Amino acid sequence: MPIQNWFGSKTKRSERITVFVVLPLVSLATLACIWILVREAAKPPPREVVPAIQSPSPRRTAESALEPAVLLRKLGEAEALERKGSFNAAEAAFEAITATNPESDRGWGGLGRMLVVGKQYREAVAALDQACRLNLMEARHFAARGAARRAMNDLKHAIRDYRDALSLDPKNALTSNDLLFVALEANDTNLFERTLEKVREPNPGAESGWVMALAVSQMRTGNSAEAVGILKRASTLLSPGQYQELISDRIFADKRSQDLIAKAGQDAAP
Repeated sequence: MPIQNWFGSKTKRSERITVFVVLPLVSLATLACIWILVREAAKPPPREVVPAIQSPSPRRTAESALEPAVLLRKLGEAEALERKGSFNAAEAAFEAITATNPESDRGWGGLGRMLVVGKQYREAVAALDQACRLNLMEARHFAARGAARRAMNDLKHAIRDYRDALSLDPKNALTSNDLLFVALEANDTNLFERTLEKVREPNPGAESGWVMALAVSQMRTGNSAEAVGILKRASTLLSPGQYQELISDRIFADKRSQDLIAKAGQDAAP
């Protein structure tokens, strides 16, 4: 059927166009306007823009840090507490220093040493990591980290730390002895022999803590008589305090070592 016939007469045609075309368009436009108004009303009110907080300027950070002279005095006081054996007070003093002067390697090193004394080994390693990063030339930091890692049975990294410490301070008898003990614990015979040769080389007559490591070496090889002889000699060479400190090391903790130490003590008694 032709379109004009479908719409009918002109009047009918206008009515039908209004009903089928105009009114739906008006309805759609009205619905669109209502939807837009509802959507706008549902939007949250705009936030007030707050300026970002700026980080402290370098000048303000510097003002909060201790002056060099005050820092040196505080470090001296903390290290004096450490030497006196007031470890809790020393730890608090070093911790306060690292809070105000985080670039002080002596502060981090002291804190790490105190944490080792307090058997907080993981925290000690973290503090000594900072100390070593800040000062690669301070042997004490590496030796202390080696002690913490040895206590955690991380012998591989403990050996590395002790070797680094000895490379910076080759004549340090305490570090040499620690490295010898760790080499024995790790069953690294080659490292033990090389280290023993190195520490005896500068002055073969000046026996120190390494003689105890030599005693352990004889214990490990089953030469009990030689081990007892070295222990007796060590008890006369070393001060009583130093001797007791060395035999209290965990490397002497097994029953056989304790029996040999007791035998050496009995033989040496008047």
